[in-house]
Amino acid sequence: MNLWMISVVGATCVENEYKNGESLVVRGLSKSWAAHKALSGISFGQPAGTVFGVAGDNGAGKSTLLKILASVLSRDKGQVTFQGVSLDERTRWRALIGYVPQELALDDRLNVRETLLFWAAARGFSLTERKRFLEVAASDPLISGFLDKPIRECSGGMARRVSLIVGLLGDPLLILLDEPFAGADHHSRQLMLERLDLLRKRGRTILVSSHEEDVLEELCDHILCLQDGELCTRVDETA
Repeated sequence: MNLWMISVVGATCVENEYKNGESLVVRGLSKSWAAHKALSGISFGQPAGTVFGVAGDNGAGKSTLLKILASVLSRDKGQVTFQGVSLDERTRWRALIGYVPQELALDDRLNVRETLLFWAAARGFSLTERKRFLEVAASDPLISGFLDKPIRECSGGMARRVSLIVGLLGDPLLILLDEPFAGADHHSRQLMLERLDLLRKRGRTILVSSHEEDVLEELCDHILCLQDGELCTRVDETA
């Protein structure tokens, strides 16, 4: 087994009591700014070991939904739990999730290797864990070929791959991806899709937004469609 795969799988395997039920549960989620309703009563349940897509036009509420689930934006109403942990339990919640925002949070003064170390330190990983991440990265097909490349010289696809790896640091159980393929070339996109498929097989719960419905149809087990902040359509078994 490759070193990078060991990192994805995790050092130990824990039986997931939610595997056959709803791992992520969202009930009545709402968010407004003044008279604008960004989300209105969103409810859904997602089992572990699945990829759910979030589709919709610009302004439909996709990023708002993911930001709330990532605990970087407050909600007005609703309840959210993941494997029995409430979104209100901020410390426990953040230990379970990995979040990749639509906006690239990469410092162009750093190279890729330094970027991994920076974000690992920012998330509180020990020096030993940070060194381990670099060992893993050296054999990871997503980024191993350009670890010493400055971020400012990375292509759009390379930057998206780095951003995904940053979001996966610590092997999170719930993975939230906001437009992760934006600006990515075909090769980068395929590498990322392959990684997400592997993570699904390892029991991770993945929620990914995109305006490219063909990508969602290729990747996802289910697609949630948002329109004006409301859940309007659910397309099942698209993969």
